[in-house]
Amino acid sequence: MVWIPQIPDLVDRLGAAELADALRDPASATVPVALDDPEAGRISGAGVLAAWLAVQDTWRAERKVEIEEVATTFGDGRAVGEWVVHLEGPDGERTGLPVAAAVDPASPLPVRIHHSRRPLLGRHVVRRPMLRPDPRARASDVVGAYKAAVDAGDTAAVVAAFAPDGTFRGPSGDAYRRVGTKELTELYESYFSAGGGIPLKLCTVTEDGTRSAFEYICDRWGDTELPPQPGLTVCTRGGDGLIASARVYDDVEAPVE
Repeated sequence: MVWIPQIPDLVDRLGAAELADALRDPASATVPVALDDPEAGRISGAGVLAAWLAVQDTWRAERKVEIEEVATTFGDGRAVGEWVVHLEGPDGERTGLPVAAAVDPASPLPVRIHHSRRPLLGRHVVRRPMLRPDPRARASDVVGAYKAAVDAGDTAAVVAAFAPDGTFRGPSGDAYRRVGTKELTELYESYFSAGGGIPLKLCTVTEDGTRSAFEYICDRWGDTELPPQPGLTVCTRGGDGLIASARVYDDVEAPVE
């Protein structure tokens, strides 16, 4: 249940001014608009969207929300924005929720919001896929090698795709951040201990030369079949061409600790 008010600005930068205006003020929309949110699901229609945005305004005020921008990736007529939403939890403690949005004006579902609900609820929630896999979707160079290694459950190949001081951040935030070869090796060895790799079915790939953002469907983890559910990962390349950071946005519950 997290709306990022900066999303319409990304739509504007993609040249879809009417869609951006509809997201800012649904009552005056001149084009159809739809988005998908981890809690609310599919939202379409001016009246429904206006009511949801009003609830969001209240929620952000009650939670004392501050939004930190992380990065934006533009490519192939699409943008992927990343933020950390700093908010007050039910216990009064501040927490940081990583949120990403794929903005795709040419799609019937032009705004797709990705985040875990675990930091908000204390548990994962299965979410239905928003897109179908696209067999033509491919991540390039080192990111493609990383994705193939994750599919195969090859820890050595995964870690080789990262710079020596590369970082991984899970969907629940900095508490699940791992840095460097040793920590990454331990992380992926634990991930693959469930019987093998995590084959991700790609839906979109957005690349700008520095970052690769890919949306996917996950329906298996090692030997464990999972309900099909969506996610998004962003990999940033460093100056050496290796992955400097990988950030994951999904609510997939691992069958391992």
